[in-house]
Amino acid sequence: MQRVLLVNPHETEQLGFSNPPLGLLYIAGTLLKHGIDVRIVDGCREGRDSIRKAIEAFHPEMVGITCLTPGRKKALDVALMAKEFDSKTYVVMGGAHATIMHKQLLANYPSIDCIVIGEGEQTCLELAQGINPNEISGIAYRDGSGKIITNPPRKYVEDLDVLPFPAWHLIDLHKYPARNDGHLKVVNGVRLDREPRISVIFSRGCKGRCTFCSTWWIWRGWRRRSPKNMVDEIELLYEKHGIRHFCFADDAMTVDKKAAIELCDEIIHRNLKIAFHCTTRSDCVDEHLLGRLKSAGCYCITYGIETASPMLLDKMNKENDIESATRAIEQTKKAGILATALLIVGSVGETDETVGETIAFIKNTRPNGIGIAGSLWILPGTKLYQDCRRVGFIDDDFWLSDEPYKVYTLEHDFKRLRNYARRIMWHGIGPRKLAIQKLKNILNLIS
Repeated sequence: MQRVLLVNPHETEQLGFSNPPLGLLYIAGTLLKHGIDVRIVDGCREGRDSIRKAIEAFHPEMVGITCLTPGRKKALDVALMAKEFDSKTYVVMGGAHATIMHKQLLANYPSIDCIVIGEGEQTCLELAQGINPNEISGIAYRDGSGKIITNPPRKYVEDLDVLPFPAWHLIDLHKYPARNDGHLKVVNGVRLDREPRISVIFSRGCKGRCTFCSTWWIWRGWRRRSPKNMVDEIELLYEKHGIRHFCFADDAMTVDKKAAIELCDEIIHRNLKIAFHCTTRSDCVDEHLLGRLKSAGCYCITYGIETASPMLLDKMNKENDIESATRAIEQTKKAGILATALLIVGSVGETDETVGETIAFIKNTRPNGIGIAGSLWILPGTKLYQDCRRVGFIDDDFWLSDEPYKVYTLEHDFKRLRNYARRIMWHGIGPRKLAIQKLKNILNLIS
């Protein structure tokens, strides 16, 4: 196969915001390096019709589609679109949902020919090169008789520096929106409300094994690039594409504090005047690192706090404590960086008392922002899902429905969840209009 179209499905943005399809861009970089003719269409940004037009214009031999749990039905729509245009098109799916639920997808949706399990660069290359599927690690597919075959897993790339950079030139980076939460306008000379914010990634995976998260299941540990390799990519985006505003899309960017400091020093040494946001764990920062992040252009750090209840932290296997969260927020603000606390409302064991503990934490630490993403979602590949399935609250057939996700309501009804969210958001920090809008967004998700 020589013509490959990679598709980010339409209508899969969250709260109206979309990032460049980083996973597809990485795959495209590998395919291009080996002479494959590849295109990318970001339906999330360009709309469903753009996907149809791209299929008709390019007539791909292989279509690769990102499939995440909330947007899985849109991914299936793209697969049907490709097959309706040409039934011979080889349709491949990848991403978290496809990786975890590959057998169910292949058993129920004949428009899918193959599923990439886990890391996709080398696997997609071998598929595009026409290697026999029974010789390719890390895929599931149907054989000639219709039987579903799951091949042995592919070994993960240990040295991420060997991967080609994402094929940034295949998309228009300046079509992506700026991102400004209202607290800051200019950082390092960068207008946050005008410059598109582009996602990059320094590491893959997370050191945690939280019960509600499937990251550990997908990535099996934490790996990082070298600081030099990461800054080489930032410099390419800076010099060739005029990008000044970045978001590190890592689950936990600073697990290796020494490497994170070296990354900051490399940005400073090259005199790259950038602004960036990142996400990490509260036990993965200290005063020295935060000072270097600030000097390199970091203006906001988001921490996955989840709750201020020690009991709930233990239940979700957070492997962290509230003292760490308190210290991280205080040190982050002291360094001149905005601190955002991500919280989960309505988790297993949540009560009025535990909500009160979280409110007390917010009052004590005064984070610059708080975020609550639709209460506690039950997603495949998580211990939470296994526990809920065991008691009959959910089963695998749910993923065949049109519902994007299921909210954990074994202990709470939606009225109580909305009340919990209102109480916590009320104590959040920020301009009143912004807080009201955030509250509306959250309450719309809890329904």
